[in-house]
Amino acid sequence: MKASGNQNNQPRKLHLGCFDQVYEGWLNADITPHLFVARVPGLALLLRQANLLSQQRYEQHRRGIFRKIRYLNAARPFPLPAEGFDFVYCAHMLEHLELADAAFCMRQVHRVLRKGGIFRIAVPDLDELIRRYDSSNPDEFLSEFFEADQKLNKNRHHWHYNEISLRRQLESAGFTSARRRRFREGECVDLSVVENRPDSLFMEARR
Repeated sequence: MKASGNQNNQPRKLHLGCFDQVYEGWLNADITPHLFVARVPGLALLLRQANLLSQQRYEQHRRGIFRKIRYLNAARPFPLPAEGFDFVYCAHMLEHLELADAAFCMRQVHRVLRKGGIFRIAVPDLDELIRRYDSSNPDEFLSEFFEADQKLNKNRHHWHYNEISLRRQLESAGFTSARRRRFREGECVDLSVVENRPDSLFMEARR
């Protein structure tokens, strides 16, 4: 898997856990099963006719969205060269990994970033989630907290972070200057395009 954006001295950019958010100039990567559906001609139509695929997802397949995405399991060694990227971005992905897998993912990001490269993360803010807790309705809170209604385990929440815990994880992975950022503010490029969930905890770390 080649790094994206290394022509004409353009920054090389990796978008982890992109799902259906594909950005020009980025290497967009995910593990969604839609990648495998996209490889089989006519399969998306068959699934739609059987009501196993929503109209929205079928239209995305028609537009070739999932053919633009590379398979990458963030909990396994990245099939990418060391120091191959200038920027890595992931939004609302780390909370879907077990803590040990998230720590492994951060070490892999550190490996594939060049010296001085930027890792930008957006996750639900644990402090904000706790502030919304209503002791009179714990079941609804827990369902949202863990995304418990999701059928697939990979779509559920397995861990949450606040600024302190996420900084510790980044520093343990070898990053320096892990700083909290505001929505669409920071050193990562293309934030006006790639960032669309303002109610998040944003952190940037430098390799």
